[in-house]
Amino acid sequence: MMYLGINIWVISVVLLWFGQTMGNSVRNKRQADVRNCDATPPYLPDTVTETGDRLQALRRLMADRRYNVQAYLIPEVDAHHSEYLAEHDRRRTYISGFTGSAGLSVVTPNVALLYTDGRYFLQAEQQLDCNWELVKFTGDPNFAVGAREWLAENLNNGARVGFDPTLMSVGDYEGYKKTFDDLVGKRITLVPIADGNLIDLIWDMQPSYPNTTMLILDANKYTGETWQQKIWEFEGEESLRGKMAAEGADAIVLSKLDEIAWLYNMRGQDIPYNPMFVSYTIITTDSIRLYLFDREGRLTDEVRTHLNIGNSSCSTDETLAAECVAVLPYERFLTDLGSLRANKIWISDESSYAIYDRVPPTKAIIKSSPVLLMKAVKSLKEREGMRSAQIKDSVVLCELGAWLEEMVNSLEDPMVGDISILNETTVEEKATELRKQQDLYQDLSFQAISAFGPNGAVIHYRSSNATNRAINKDGVFLFDSGTQYLDGTTDITRSYHFGKPTKLMKEAYTRVLMGRIDVAQSIWRTGVYGRDLDAIARNPLWQAGLGYLHGTGHGIGHFLAVHEGPARLRIGYADWHEPYEIGMFTSDEPGYYADGEFGVRIEDIVEVVEAETMYKFNNWTYMTFEMITAVPLEPNLIDFSLMSPKQLDHYNAYNKRVRDLMGPRVSEKARKWMESKTKPRKYKFTLNDSTHLTTGISALLLSLVASGFLK
Repeated sequence: MMYLGINIWVISVVLLWFGQTMGNSVRNKRQADVRNCDATPPYLPDTVTETGDRLQALRRLMADRRYNVQAYLIPEVDAHHSEYLAEHDRRRTYISGFTGSAGLSVVTPNVALLYTDGRYFLQAEQQLDCNWELVKFTGDPNFAVGAREWLAENLNNGARVGFDPTLMSVGDYEGYKKTFDDLVGKRITLVPIADGNLIDLIWDMQPSYPNTTMLILDANKYTGETWQQKIWEFEGEESLRGKMAAEGADAIVLSKLDEIAWLYNMRGQDIPYNPMFVSYTIITTDSIRLYLFDREGRLTDEVRTHLNIGNSSCSTDETLAAECVAVLPYERFLTDLGSLRANKIWISDESSYAIYDRVPPTKAIIKSSPVLLMKAVKSLKEREGMRSAQIKDSVVLCELGAWLEEMVNSLEDPMVGDISILNETTVEEKATELRKQQDLYQDLSFQAISAFGPNGAVIHYRSSNATNRAINKDGVFLFDSGTQYLDGTTDITRSYHFGKPTKLMKEAYTRVLMGRIDVAQSIWRTGVYGRDLDAIARNPLWQAGLGYLHGTGHGIGHFLAVHEGPARLRIGYADWHEPYEIGMFTSDEPGYYADGEFGVRIEDIVEVVEAETMYKFNNWTYMTFEMITAVPLEPNLIDFSLMSPKQLDHYNAYNKRVRDLMGPRVSEKARKWMESKTKPRKYKFTLNDSTHLTTGISALLLSLVASGFLK
């Protein structure tokens, strides 16, 4: 009996162990897309990069007496603070494995922190190994705010914080310095390491910048303005030198690549998805200097002609004169800046500390670059091109939508799908194929977000071999994509469901649509910022206790960056934000994301135009958004009973515009699909709940007043 008891006890222990093991296995499988550092052993999905050796190498270098730093800051930026980076500059990605565009790494001898925002929380859990602590940042959009507070609290007295001076902005430097200077009983020092980025020193096989040729944009065809007009020929403060004079600056430094590309009407291929070239420029009252990476390889005859190099007044490529562009080696920029003879030098508040450090405080004017606003307000020719580009991409999305629906319906089991036939990657490939058929196609404007089911809840998801899913009728498919055309840049998102969506899916999509419509119908006056309009988009979601953690809209460049300022439709304040002006283009893109289930987003491009109003109080200019995108929405995901008559009127008017514009431009198959998605809908009065009752009574009373029955 004793032996039997022992055997039963042993069997019980084995069964308990087996049950726990199977339970952990099931949980791991259920959560196979995210890390679990609490498990024994820790569970890491295939999407994770092992970073132990890299961190060890970095920490050895930090401890080296040449540097002697107790913390090292690793932002995901380049020396020009570009949004998208050449592989050469993706240092934070290399050290952490996290590929999201927004984030900051802080490494100390014992801790590795990754700061990111709500767009990337889930993605970070999928990509970080257990060497990293994820700091979910929901406050100020500047991650440096959180990092400097953590460093101030956790570093010991006398600690040194190292950073690459070309990668830290002036504003961030001042923020760190103030936080550390205000400490009581503790001293922490910022240490600029100018003789090499520490990540570069440990990064084997670090990619180099691409070696690509330059593209010249014809002013008559595409830009509407020459580079000479932009710099000095426009009257008054319309030109760059005019704005410099108004500010009291006799020199200005430009480091943002999209500003330089726009100013000179030139484009490059150095940055993925962004037609820019690595460069700096210094413009004074009597000289124009362009510091060009790979100067010798890019200073072609075409570029010389475009920049007037070689004519009587600009005889050489280094001629310093008021109307001549001197094209100089990229490596000379910081040295030349340090010796620049100027009384007042305008540098952007987004400039790097390396620039800031070479301009004496008595000479510096630190504020947003005037080019930021100059390029955001499009010329008449640029506006024409932007509208043309959105229509071309609308054709692409109509053709893609028809193809998608046909493919899903052709599957042997549409409820399960077939990953070998239809998946996230094949949709990306099909969309690119369709885009390449459009006139003036150059490239994509970003890597598409092609996300089915739970992947759609990752706001900036990127499909890979490890995450790719089959598309079927049992979930939401979110597709966010865009194109670089010679005449404009595009960005558009549509969410699809090919089967029977859940109640939450329909309500979320409908409320997202309601917000998108309400923003598009907004009218505002001179001086209103995007932050003043942002709540309009979120309100239909907030009414149901829903929401989203990204901005509602961003400016969009003209064959430039797909995201640009200075006007942003978002919550929160930034010094560089500017009010909307006629001639700007922005996205309108509310969304909703249910972790582990689905995501929906609707994104269209709208143009800021003058609104027709009965009155003109205070002589303000009144503005509204004009819809430029023309792609059907997803009626299968819409609960029309939630929509007001005004919203439904907009929906029907938008659909009519889609039919009128796309009908003559798309294939017969796409036309039939488009027509099936854009059928008119009638408002149905309902007494099912108080919201509908109030809406219905309001509409009835307004109708009676308009008819004269009530006065």
